[in-house]
Amino acid sequence: MTPFGVVLLAAGESRRMGKPKQLLPYRGMTLVEHATRTALASGAAEIVVVLGAHADEIRATLAALPVIVVQNPEWQTGMGSSIAHGVAVLRPEIESAVIALADQPKITSEHLHALAAYADPVAASLYDGELGAPCAFARSEFPRLLTLQGDQGARRILRGGEVRVQPVLFEPGLLDLDTPEAYASFINEEAT
Repeated sequence: MTPFGVVLLAAGESRRMGKPKQLLPYRGMTLVEHATRTALASGAAEIVVVLGAHADEIRATLAALPVIVVQNPEWQTGMGSSIAHGVAVLRPEIESAVIALADQPKITSEHLHALAAYADPVAASLYDGELGAPCAFARSEFPRLLTLQGDQGARRILRGGEVRVQPVLFEPGLLDLDTPEAYASFINEEAT
């Protein structure tokens, strides 16, 4: 398999959560650390974690991990700029990029690897009949990623019909940890 990278998005402000969800505890670590360790286990040749809000606190939880941590100075403009910022720092030998979110704790390293394997030119998680994150893009699609702006992220590419997208089933993608209630429900479900 050709070398792939993971761009892990962890730049959001977590307004609805009321505190940085990247730093919420999960399985003895923070959500962002769990997501980063999952990416490390995927076989990725390079991992870039993109920070924005709460960058100093989040960076401290990742200090011991062999990843590239970058700050998106335009994080408030939305996920699109964070994707572009992360993809821009990938080494030239990286042939595809998996775009993953720090607040999707049910993502597995196997799923990230499968997305990279099917990125010809694009692969995306399929849940509830929709394509979404995490998703993967061959290097030929990097120019599109580098122009992303706003809060739509890569959705326009995934659902726009301009490129062939290989769906990869991932039902746990429906999990949305945006509120304290959703997080509490998830943790309670994990405990049972």
